[in-house]
Amino acid sequence: MADKEILQYAGDFALDGILLIGSSGVSLEIQGLVQEINIYENIESPFLSGNLLIKDATGLAEIMPLIGQERLVFSIRTPGRRKIDFNEYHAIVFNVGTRTHQSDRAQSLIINFTTLENYKNIRTKVSKSFKKTISEAVQEILLGEKFLKTKKSIYIEPTKNLRTFVIPNLSPFDAINLMKPEAISKDEGSPHFLFYENQDGFHFRSLDSLLGKGRNLTIQHKATYKYQPPAPGHIAVDPNITLNTILHWEISNNTNSFLNMRGGMFSSTLFYHDIFNKNIQKFSFDYINDGFKIRSSTNQHKKNFGPQVSLSEIEDGKIITEFPDARIFVHPTGSDNLHTTGTSNSANQWLQESRSRELERKFFTLRIETYGNTNILVGDLLNIMIPSNRKLGSAEGKDSVDRSLTGRYLVTELHHTVIPSTQMHTMVMTVMKDSFENASTAQTLQYKEEPQGAISSLGNRDFIDP
Repeated sequence: MADKEILQYAGDFALDGILLIGSSGVSLEIQGLVQEINIYENIESPFLSGNLLIKDATGLAEIMPLIGQERLVFSIRTPGRRKIDFNEYHAIVFNVGTRTHQSDRAQSLIINFTTLENYKNIRTKVSKSFKKTISEAVQEILLGEKFLKTKKSIYIEPTKNLRTFVIPNLSPFDAINLMKPEAISKDEGSPHFLFYENQDGFHFRSLDSLLGKGRNLTIQHKATYKYQPPAPGHIAVDPNITLNTILHWEISNNTNSFLNMRGGMFSSTLFYHDIFNKNIQKFSFDYINDGFKIRSSTNQHKKNFGPQVSLSEIEDGKIITEFPDARIFVHPTGSDNLHTTGTSNSANQWLQESRSRELERKFFTLRIETYGNTNILVGDLLNIMIPSNRKLGSAEGKDSVDRSLTGRYLVTELHHTVIPSTQMHTMVMTVMKDSFENASTAQTLQYKEEPQGAISSLGNRDFIDP
């Protein structure tokens, strides 16, 4: 019998049973009925979710019965690696998605599941005022007896600025998401926080904290993934190496400079309106000088790394980040005569850069399909290598890479698919990066000046007399 702790081949997995516990008290081991398991993680989602495809000839839905309150207890792991564990922290079934007749004695059904915290979130409300830092308020909501009361690990980055929030009868996740945009890292001063769950637990942290510290200390990437043709059949390949093979990759709707200019990624203006003194402060944001040159980046470990935004002049000697009127924000504030401690929203410290980084996360993304690896989580950094498809010189060799696609990426979405019948585990990941390993050169091109078109008056048009 194969050792369950030794990886036999890329895509191998160990499934520790699947126990379904009904609200009627009936417990059934259903691993033999499961045709497919899907598990989803997302850096924008504070909960895990998934579904099971079941082929049933035992009357499972009738015996339980399946009414959407069942517990699921199981774990999956890549041999020799950590596991996706629903044994200690159970999943809960919330829906029977599809139930289809297959034959006289067989049915197929899809049951959807999520975490207990997500289920509790929809039946719990936060109706309270907070006067503390945002990170302290988030911790209270996650751990508080009257709120989520989670037992899972939590990772919360301390925030600065004492804030006062009055939460108007919102669910815990909605309350945290209401406060999240105004969070600013206490140590780094970086805005744009993320609130998500992965196998480690709950995370409330800045994007910067996932990439490095102070633009000097860089987070180590967890693995290197490479797109390459499969090895010839007669060559034995270590499955631990094959595990990191990219089976398929694609790019969808990337580097849309039109929409991102409108949204405020490249530049923006904030009019900060003091509603007490009736005056306005104006703040301009430049993606390069106020963002990229200050914050951590996915590829900052490289000496010559640079932005994915062109620095070529496009109009009147300006580059794309020097048009602050492309997006206008208006946000209210108040003077010290109006504020009490904790009521200043400090929008000039977070609004423009946070919006820019939110758009930046979707500016340059890859979708890659690989063999399953339960060590990989959303929020991890991966080094990705895509071979070049240009005509190569004799000195470059077959290992030359696409310099625009190759680099370090952050995992933002993750979809595990496990097929027990074929003993195969695959993953589809969406990953993003915000920089090139080697900065592109900026050259201002000279174009022939466009001719001025004619200006005509409609009053001079000729008409035909009928």
